[in-house]
Amino acid sequence: MRVIIPASQGILAYPISRKTGIQLGYAELEKLPDGEKYVRVSENVREKEVFIVNSFAHIPDELIIESFFLIDTFKDLGAEKVIGIFPYFPYSRLMRRFIRGEAAKLKSIAKLFKVAGLDKMYVVDFHQRNFDEIFDFEVVDVTAMHLLAEYAAENFILEKPFVVGADEVAEYWAKIVADKLECDYALMRKIRIDAENVIVDSVPEKVVNRDVIIVDDIISTGGTVVQAVKALKVAGARRIYAVCTHPALSNEALKSIYHAGIDGIVGTDTVLSPISHVSVADLISDSILQF
Repeated sequence: MRVIIPASQGILAYPISRKTGIQLGYAELEKLPDGEKYVRVSENVREKEVFIVNSFAHIPDELIIESFFLIDTFKDLGAEKVIGIFPYFPYSRLMRRFIRGEAAKLKSIAKLFKVAGLDKMYVVDFHQRNFDEIFDFEVVDVTAMHLLAEYAAENFILEKPFVVGADEVAEYWAKIVADKLECDYALMRKIRIDAENVIVDSVPEKVVNRDVIIVDDIISTGGTVVQAVKALKVAGARRIYAVCTHPALSNEALKSIYHAGIDGIVGTDTVLSPISHVSVADLISDSILQF
């Protein structure tokens, strides 16, 4: 028997439950005045397959610890298997230590979930493609890029469209969008100055008088998109749009992007935001039903 339990940012549990027919459960989650997390599982999970839904946006450390408590509690209460549905997974930009003494954050989180007893995990457009090197349990990574491409085709004005990957890492996603729109794609180069500032160059010549779609997996500060829009405008692009899976928008990111002159932008509901117009609920549900 299966049960699906939403955590603090687990709103996707409800449409996934409807689509898959997995029974909804409940866990009591509360942040105490001293900042500690109170977790209580009132659901009978013994010998059940338990799905926990949480998306780790904006307060990732708190939500990761909350999920750790839930996984560990499910196992203590006799759950047969615990499966995480974590559409947005933070700390995924760096897979390993690059500077001596630097924390290998993603590796540490993988260890934490493994020790708690997580058996399997569903994610959406994980930033790095070689995540199997980090996680000791099964990870199912599904992409929302074809859904974003469909949204772009239906809602953006696209005459002679051209897809641009925000950087070299985005090639995988840029190709999916370009194939769906039956157009060419190219990559820009991003040089990160600090946490909020980047330089974008290597603008492809083919953008002249074309409607361009910038493709990225995560938009956080908006710095990459802002610089890309500016560079594309100088290069002669006609209309400029952006699509992303995870609109983890911080501070005034969206305001800065619109101020740069973008013509349209869309993300999915892996992170709830003003641009989360594409849902990944059916995508995740279909993946679950395949097993």
